[in-house]
Amino acid sequence: MRMTDALSAASARRGSSGSAGWLRLDTPQGAIFWLILLGGLLRLALAWALGYGNGESYYVATARFWALSYFDQPPLFLWITHAMIGLGDAELWLRLPYVLMFGVSTWLMYRLGAYLFGAWAGVWAALLLNLSAVFFLSVGSWVQPDGPLFLFLLAAAYCTARVVVPEPETLSRGAAWGWWLAAGACFGLALLSKYHASLMMAGLLLFLLTTRGRRRWLLHPAPWIAVVIAFAIFSPVLIWNDDNQWVSFLFQGGRSSGGRFRPDWLAQNIGGQAIWLLPWVWLPMIWVFVAGLIRGPKDLRGWFLVSLAIIPIVLFTAVASWAKIGAHFHWQAPGYLLLFPLLGAATARWLENGSRAARIWLKASGVATVVVLVVLGSHAATGWMRALPYLDRAHLEHDPTLEGLDWTDLRAAARERGWYDQPGLFVVGTQWHQTGKIDVQLGDRLPVLCLCRDPRNLAFGWNQMDFAGHDAVIIGQEEFLKDFDERWRPYFASVEPQPDIIVHRGGRAELTLHVYTARGFKAPWPLPLPPGAPWMATK
Repeated sequence: MRMTDALSAASARRGSSGSAGWLRLDTPQGAIFWLILLGGLLRLALAWALGYGNGESYYVATARFWALSYFDQPPLFLWITHAMIGLGDAELWLRLPYVLMFGVSTWLMYRLGAYLFGAWAGVWAALLLNLSAVFFLSVGSWVQPDGPLFLFLLAAAYCTARVVVPEPETLSRGAAWGWWLAAGACFGLALLSKYHASLMMAGLLLFLLTTRGRRRWLLHPAPWIAVVIAFAIFSPVLIWNDDNQWVSFLFQGGRSSGGRFRPDWLAQNIGGQAIWLLPWVWLPMIWVFVAGLIRGPKDLRGWFLVSLAIIPIVLFTAVASWAKIGAHFHWQAPGYLLLFPLLGAATARWLENGSRAARIWLKASGVATVVVLVVLGSHAATGWMRALPYLDRAHLEHDPTLEGLDWTDLRAAARERGWYDQPGLFVVGTQWHQTGKIDVQLGDRLPVLCLCRDPRNLAFGWNQMDFAGHDAVIIGQEEFLKDFDERWRPYFASVEPQPDIIVHRGGRAELTLHVYTARGFKAPWPLPLPPGAPWMATK
């Protein structure tokens, strides 16, 4: 790739900046400007072309209702999405804040790397961040908590680096207090995005305890005032949980429970991490991580990053060895985020030493990442791989890109069948992410309720008692309608099957939705949430 070649050459000769340095690829400022601009345009294109994934659909459905906090995540990203829904609900519109936030995150990665290791190290850290699939695509454009989480984690890391990396006696009193208080605010906003931020705070404590000359900060009031600020910002989550029997913390804590040691689960999780980051980024990142662990506190700047990164990487990888956490390979991502400056520093060093292998690796990584994004992105949008003769039916039936298929045929069917014209009609989904998919298509016109055993956030939206006696349309795929006669039919006066709805992609039939007309809702359906609801007392 020409851009990668130009950056490699510029890094090796340390190009000078001028009055227009921010436009030139051979300067750090220019490289970052073009990286943010071109990366942002590509993410906007992907945000426009791709449908919502299961998680995104669920979060969009959740965000229709404002709350102080929510069942399975802190509220910041849902507040943002709720505000955006108030102005429009097009996918590109709702994803726009996340595209913009990742642009800011790219700049913060550059600033953190530049402060610790030099300007070109910051450039390479930012570029490699954008060459990693989980960060560029998932964090960089999808409606989920990781967008604001990583932005504020990077901001917190930069603020803390400015105060804990220099010798304490070299900082003025105002600078020390200013950086600590700013770090507290950033940590608070990160906590308000996702609970993972607490692990980075623990990593900072690890750094202070293990680094000579930095333990004195634990006797200074500024870090403790920063903690107070962080938890004050986080307080909506605490207030909501106090009102709801701490259900969010119980849910998240319960996900790490399990049984015996499962090496196959562990291997699957490690492999998933490598795939999510992309192997050509993950392998050298693990190398610099291990090297940083070996050097330890004697390499203060490297140890600062390793300390912030180690807890989420080790903790969630270990949990995967006994808890069935499925495809949550991104749980370690906050740790990997803080290793990019280390990898950027190593890359700058390799290039300065004239490493041909480093040049080849960077160019190949750039090409491979673009190819992966284009191939998988185009298939997710159109399903073109299904026409390939050498793919058997088993591969097609387990196509993971189907999760990103919007059920647009459902919206058309609702209009054709006159659902919008029936007073009091509501829609029932029978699984949390199925309900999200339905809500994305119908939620702007009809109430969509999740009547299932695991409704998560969706149990806190519509009050099912308000729909007693109303008619409903029940929608779902076959695997989520098992035991229909026992689980749903008894809660309506009558239920009649209707013609199926076929959802298409690229002109091909991809999945079938079964539809039932249900009359006279006999509320309440025995939802397991929210705590204290009237139907909970009857369980």
